[in-house]
Amino acid sequence: MSEHRCRSRIVARLTRICARWCIGALWAACALSAAAAGRRFGGAWSPDDCGVFKIDAKPPEAVCGFVSVPLHHRQADSPRIRLAVVVLPALVEPHARRSDPLFLAQGGPGGSTIGTFAQLLLQDPGKRPTLDRDLVLWDQRGTYFSRPRLRCREVAALPDDADDARQADAMHRCGVRLAREAGDLSAFNSLENARDVDAVRAALGYRSFNFYGVSYGTELAQFLMRERPPGLRAVVLDAVVPLGFSLVTDAQANKQKVMARYASSCARSEACNAAYPDLGQRYAALLDRLDKTPVLLGAPAASAAAQEAPAAAVADANAAQQLTGRDLDAALYQSIYMREAVPLVPYVVYRAEQGDFSFVLNFVQLLQASGDDMADGMYITVVCSEFGDTPGSALRFPGLTKRLAEEGMVDARRLLDTCRDWKIRLLDKALLQPVHSDIPTLLLSGRFDPITPPEEADRVAATLSRAYRFTFAGGTHGQAFTVPCANQLIAQFLDTPGQRPDGRCVQEATPTFYTPDQLLRLPSRVPGSASIEDHMQALAGPGFAVALALALLFSAVPVYSVSEIVRIFRRRDADGPAGWRGRLIGAAPWVPVLGGFLLLAFLFAASSSIGQAIERNQFLLLVGVVPAWVKWLTWALLPFVAAMALMTVALRLLWRQRARSLAGRIYYTLLVVAGWSVCLALFKTGLFGL
Repeated sequence: MSEHRCRSRIVARLTRICARWCIGALWAACALSAAAAGRRFGGAWSPDDCGVFKIDAKPPEAVCGFVSVPLHHRQADSPRIRLAVVVLPALVEPHARRSDPLFLAQGGPGGSTIGTFAQLLLQDPGKRPTLDRDLVLWDQRGTYFSRPRLRCREVAALPDDADDARQADAMHRCGVRLAREAGDLSAFNSLENARDVDAVRAALGYRSFNFYGVSYGTELAQFLMRERPPGLRAVVLDAVVPLGFSLVTDAQANKQKVMARYASSCARSEACNAAYPDLGQRYAALLDRLDKTPVLLGAPAASAAAQEAPAAAVADANAAQQLTGRDLDAALYQSIYMREAVPLVPYVVYRAEQGDFSFVLNFVQLLQASGDDMADGMYITVVCSEFGDTPGSALRFPGLTKRLAEEGMVDARRLLDTCRDWKIRLLDKALLQPVHSDIPTLLLSGRFDPITPPEEADRVAATLSRAYRFTFAGGTHGQAFTVPCANQLIAQFLDTPGQRPDGRCVQEATPTFYTPDQLLRLPSRVPGSASIEDHMQALAGPGFAVALALALLFSAVPVYSVSEIVRIFRRRDADGPAGWRGRLIGAAPWVPVLGGFLLLAFLFAASSSIGQAIERNQFLLLVGVVPAWVKWLTWALLPFVAAMALMTVALRLLWRQRARSLAGRIYYTLLVVAGWSVCLALFKTGLFGL
């Protein structure tokens, strides 16, 4: 549940004076917001500058600060920790604002709610699941912006090829350091995490609240439902994790299940099956081949986390890297946490069979560029507190492929060794039993969810008396924010939690997989695997030709305007043949201008159409393709081609009739050559042509 980490980072750096001013302004905004909502902040709240959380926002767009909570809620003398909190006020007039906010909880465990959602929801309010309620984003105990932060920089500093002994040593050193900084690591578990929620509510001055959790956040929600704080009004579970679901032993089975679902969905599609017959078997064979004979890929730049590593380790990370079957499988598996990847999965496998691993290269670069706010130490403490006693006999993984079973066994043993080394205490197993509750609960699932498939939501809903279940046919891991229908369901549900939302919008069609004839490959400087940068550099040549041609074509405006003025003042009539030849020679100076406008119109139509296609699915760029219908845009280029043909005829007449000066004829020749060069450059990209 920690794999879907792909998001933008906007880091605001303020001067000390500006920071002091902003904190004061924020405090004023807090007071105004609290007054409008009829609430007061508690003593556990301390405001802070939103720049501390890498948020580009000014009051009253966001209210930022920390809430102090006990490390152990049931211990009177417990030390305290600080939870990072961001409140995004409702986007309606004060009289229309609802008094019950929506708390948002990210997954992982260990993911940053603030890092994932805050800037996204500020930049695009349309992604908010509710506009008339405050949104409360808090980083759970141990995660990125909260203090202490359980993050293993010792592990991040390791090179990719570090052996088991070095990894174990780094993990041990991390555990020792975190225990020194954070105190009792066993307190960073789901039970104490859930108890934090009501403490945050009280500190912010809310009386009642709603709760949204995604992935591990849904497990946290179930712990909260069992605690049943009096103000909990309604719960939304997105990408549902049942209590008792073990990341030690259960995740591998769901991984096999989702890949089988892709293969079976492709087999049921006539077009997909014709393009990729026996997809599942071919994928397995590809992974085996890569494990036996890895390929070399140029490594992307080092990640932000690795920047703390020694120089030698960073140098190792930047060297050419081997791509094994496990690496390809891991990259593809991480990508399918996102809905945009679904229609491209068979095509990615097809390209990889041909030795083109552009997707892996670009996807890894994307992950590294987006940064990493995952608190891996908190992931370990949560999982160890629930499943640290998993016996070795449970690591046999019956029914799984040999590959997945071996991977699962290796990963599980490493994690369990860390649990024992860090001495994480176990939670009471009764806490992992299903929750029986009558709290209104909305459950959202995606059919192609790689780790929490719809069947897991069915298990949770079975013990909830007021549960409403919806599954999105093209959904993956998490439906809210990016799927408008999911946001509509959440808004309806929060308004009337006692009624089933109108789910007609959920009846979406099963996703259609792209086939090779539906996609065009972007040009590249190198054969085989190519990065987005490679594609951009390959397009730089045609782009330069187009820019130069436009400059030359539009230079006809001042050049011929001046020449016509000179001719008029000198009272010199243009000599030329009669009939259409004479008229064409007379009009020749302005045909390039017409051609320039026609080329501009084509470029606008092409760039806007391609841009909209990529905006709808940015994964197209990662694969290095655009939709094949781009070829049809060639028809929009034909008027420019016709103008060039007319210019070519005019050029021939100019030279035959010796019309205009020699310099003028040479200049016109340059215009014609520039225009045809544009056509040639565009056709050579492979994106245009009939």
